[in-house]
Amino acid sequence: MDKKASQLLNLSYMATKKQLFTALWIIIAIIAVASIVSLVVLPKWKGIFLASGGGFLIANIFISMFFIQNNYRDNK
Repeated sequence: MDKKASQLLNLSYMATKKQLFTALWIIIAIIAVASIVSLVVLPKWKGIFLASGGGFLIANIFISMFFIQNNYRDNK
C-alpha cells in the first residue's frame, strides 16, 4: 500500500494547529459580520440579543483558541 492510500485510510488524522486556527478565524469573522448585520437590520432588541449572542460565541472561541495554543500538539 502506498503512502497516499494509507493516509486516506488513516482515521486518526488530525488537522495541524495552523489549519485549525485558520478555520477558527474564518468562523469568528463570519459570526462578527452576522452580529453587525443583525444590529443594523433587525429591530432594536432582537438585534442587540443576536449581536450579544455572537459576541458570546466569539469570546468562547477565543478562550478555546487559548487552550488549543497551549495544549495542541502537531503530529509530524
